Amino acid sequence: MPRGKVTKHVWQSQIFPNTIREYFVYVPAQYDGSRPAAVMVFQDGLAYANEDGEFRAPVVLDNLIQRKELPVIVALFINPGNKGSELPANPPWGASNRSFEYDTLSDQYARFLLEEMLPEVGKAYKLTDSGNERAICGISSGGICALPWPGSGPTLFRKCSRTSAVLRTSAAATFIRR
Repeated sequence: MPRGKVTKHVWQSQIFPNTIREYFVYVPAQYDGSRPAAVMVFQDGLAYANEDGEFRAPVVLDNLIQRKELPVIVALFINPGNKGSELPANPPWGASNRSFEYDTLSDQYARFLLEEMLPEVGKAYKLTDSGNERAICGISSGGICALPWPGSGPTLFRKCSRTSAVLRTSAAATFIRR
């Protein structure tokens, strides 16, 4: 089974001033850069990116992409921001700005994705700009954050999965095919 690669990064946001966060980028083995890849964003990123954790999203994506049940997808696993210059001791749940970022229903988080995160990852990988090939996923407050945002329109992310209960990643990931 071809395995994708997950890389860890740190980001200091301008849209959420004075915050720092970790994010992880999953790139499948099948990605060759010849065409834009689909994109899936996960809030509380570490919970999904951990290959030994509850969701194991990279393993699920490897399997679904290999079986051609999903297109080539670059996944962004984004942790919420932490106020100050230090990363939280218990990511993602211990991040001090999590509630503000995820539970405030404004365009700020959409702008954070559109103006900061997607362009940053897009420097290294060719990503789609089609809402039909973008998905967003979260649980609990991360699910609130995955709701359509005021003013974001239907072109940002047309596929959204959210739940306040445990979400199985295979079910969350497969909806991008619809």
